Amino acid sequence: MEKVEYILDFCKELGKQMIVCGANIERVDLSIERICHAYGLHDVTCANLTTRISLSAKDDKQYYAHRQTDVPSQSFNLERLKKLTHLSYYVRDHTPDVTTLRDLLSEIKSNDFPWWIILIGYLIAMMALGRIFNAGIRELLVIELNTLMLFGINKLTSKIQLSKIVANFISMFLCSVIAMLLYAAHLIGNFYVVAITNAFFLIPGIQMINCARNLLSGNEMNGIIEFLKVIFEVCSIVAGVAAAYFLLEGLVGYPRFEDSIVVSEINFVNATELVVLSLLVSAGFSVVFNIQIKEIVFAAIGGTIVRIFYILFQLAWPNYRFLYTMLAAFCAALYSEILGVSRKEPSTLFLYPSIIPLIPGDLLYYTSLGLIWGNIDLVGRFGPDLGLSLIGISIGFVLCSTVVHYGRKIKFFKKLKADNHE
Repeated sequence: MEKVEYILDFCKELGKQMIVCGANIERVDLSIERICHAYGLHDVTCANLTTRISLSAKDDKQYYAHRQTDVPSQSFNLERLKKLTHLSYYVRDHTPDVTTLRDLLSEIKSNDFPWWIILIGYLIAMMALGRIFNAGIRELLVIELNTLMLFGINKLTSKIQLSKIVANFISMFLCSVIAMLLYAAHLIGNFYVVAITNAFFLIPGIQMINCARNLLSGNEMNGIIEFLKVIFEVCSIVAGVAAAYFLLEGLVGYPRFEDSIVVSEINFVNATELVVLSLLVSAGFSVVFNIQIKEIVFAAIGGTIVRIFYILFQLAWPNYRFLYTMLAAFCAALYSEILGVSRKEPSTLFLYPSIIPLIPGDLLYYTSLGLIWGNIDLVGRFGPDLGLSLIGISIGFVLCSTVVHYGRKIKFFKKLKADNHE
């Protein structure tokens, strides 16, 4: 077996595992290219998608090799992603014997939280999100009940490898049936706030932002594929709500949609509550993403910082959603990059939990609901804000990446100049 084949076998498996754990395609491509060049390979080609890895390269003897494999569905595990990233750095910098590469990869062990801790993370996050959407105590209890059910369904569908689209439909249908029956019994006063909050358990928020980012940063093919996946998954969620409604329409009547729309004036009291709730949301999802205890505090603080800047920018430019969303996303990305450098960890570890408060899941829900029910007014009311939010978040990330990239270049040239003077 040739050297290039050992290297590509390793890169194929490394890239596959990184994507499954939640890595962005750009980062995966960059890691693979750097490893290949470190071993003297050339004509390196990475045609990677979130669904498929495809690599090729030549060695110094002009021996050509190609590897490809399918990638399973993403299951965010940022602790394992951190270890995979560290391994890529180690291999790039030390170039160990190629025959040992697969062994190095198999030695990585994940310190995964037990299921009950991840469940607690979900419960905390869902409770905080419910309060952000102005859910009352009774609605919060239903949200937590549905979260327990969704967690069990998710475990079951993962074991039997059920399609995500089908799983989302079943999950949201059952959540909606429970909420509607309780609404019909006058045990809760707001059906939609329960549905919107529980939808966050299923909505592919990170993938939604990544697909917009890929489209803007030149990775159009992957962006389009991700966009189509997100659209189908979200539509299956809303279809579950619609199916429950049509099934129980005669029993519950038409739940007041207007009750679910959150419109509140920002003041010191509710701004403080939003900041605290954002801390809990980011902390809860940090546990879900398997971020270990020593990093959870930093990840949760990121959500708090992002919410503070979001509120400040919103107060400064209340009529420019694109602008204040973009600036808040820039702050999230910058915070993650600074922590990544100072703590020598991948920035993704802090970025994903930090941006949870920015994900416009409510706007996505409202817009999709309008499309499913043919309500053009609903689409026209929330669709533009949804588009502006996604584009703003993506541009904020791209701007931060550009600033950090050139900042590192300037630092590198300054160091090089200083070394030459010595």
